[in-house]
Amino acid sequence: MPRVSVIIPVYNGAATVAGAIESVLAQTFTDFEIIAIDNGSIDSSRELLSRYAGRVKILEEPKRGPSAARNTGVRASSGEYLAFLDADDWWLPAMLERTVQTLDRDPDCALVYTNLALVDSTGRELMASLAGDSHPPTVDEMLERLWPILPSGVVMRRRVFDLAGGFSEQLTAFEDVYLWLRAREYGNFHYLAEPLAVWRFALFPEALKPGGGQEEAGVVFERMVRERYGVAAHHHVVARRRAPRSILGYIGLRALKEGDRPLARRAFARAIRVDPLRIRNYLRFARTLLPGAMARALSGRSREAR
Repeated sequence: MPRVSVIIPVYNGAATVAGAIESVLAQTFTDFEIIAIDNGSIDSSRELLSRYAGRVKILEEPKRGPSAARNTGVRASSGEYLAFLDADDWWLPAMLERTVQTLDRDPDCALVYTNLALVDSTGRELMASLAGDSHPPTVDEMLERLWPILPSGVVMRRRVFDLAGGFSEQLTAFEDVYLWLRAREYGNFHYLAEPLAVWRFALFPEALKPGGGQEEAGVVFERMVRERYGVAAHHHVVARRRAPRSILGYIGLRALKEGDRPLARRAFARAIRVDPLRIRNYLRFARTLLPGAMARALSGRSREAR
């Protein structure tokens, strides 16, 4: 029986899933199995996955969303620990070695999460640190704000996953946030500040997946949190909605500072589509039409992307 089961849900991931799988095969820790679940893809994902037959257990099912796909993968797996990797992300070679060591050292640890680097949809580096100066949260802290825990940076105990009920299939978004809340009820978390995974911002400059679609899931998530914990979670929904505009703002401001006004203009235009009521997006777009020296002088620090 493998120590770790790596679960990779795939929906129209032909452009990126090979990189995800190869990053698992390149791990310094080798006692793992890989289970890829094709979730009703209509591109060439299935053909690409077939090339890994023998090294990857490949499952197919109709499109039912990431929660159902991950749960299907877990049911077909046997590892003591569960690791989740999205098909458009990838791991650094020490990801499993470092997380397994942490879980092995602390039997009361329910889940380990790592820092992540951030790249755009083409793989161009944006930030070396996504989670930053985080720390293992309490349940109360996780209810107060959206915590920087992303599936591709998580390895958890199967026992805790089962106790928490797995990913809620009522949710097509926020399913990860809700599972981390439930998991925290059954043990402590550890945070590894080293960026051991890479998270792809798949909406820009070329969209690899459709945006939006979180409104209905946000309503369900808020209801579930209120029923279980007795508190409001609207601030989580707002924070998740604002995240793309913040990243687009970062991309645009950095491009403007580097003199790449066409890229900056594209980033700010996409930010306007994400949040058409935010005046700052229009002001930033207008800045891309100014002469280069003036635009750079007004761009400020590229991290000021709120």
